[in-house]
Amino acid sequence: MQTPIQVTFRSMAHSEALSTHLAHRAEQLEQFFDRIVSCHVVVELEGHHHHRGDRYRFSINVGLPGHEILVNHRPPDDRALENAYAAADRAFDDAERQLEDWVRRGRHHRQEADTSLL
Repeated sequence: MQTPIQVTFRSMAHSEALSTHLAHRAEQLEQFFDRIVSCHVVVELEGHHHHRGDRYRFSINVGLPGHEILVNHRPPDDRALENAYAAADRAFDDAERQLEDWVRRGRHHRQEADTSLL
């Protein structure tokens, strides 16, 4: 990654352990594409529910050359007691899928361009 991951916490205290987990997940994105320019993650505590636990929303912005991947993960209403790590993993899973699709589309376009030159 060209710039270090940026993590912003909203409506909650900074967590070094969660920041480390997010940095590790961001590094894993480079397995799919090694020229990631930046990654900004916003962690927001949507609210505390006595019976259902804390609810976390994650926004991930992955900067690529000439493109951005945006993920907004809001926990579904039926998911009880989803902790911050599980919510982060779900958001990064979405980012991985989008990144894989983007890489695959780019590879497909390059192959079409190569065959049209023949």
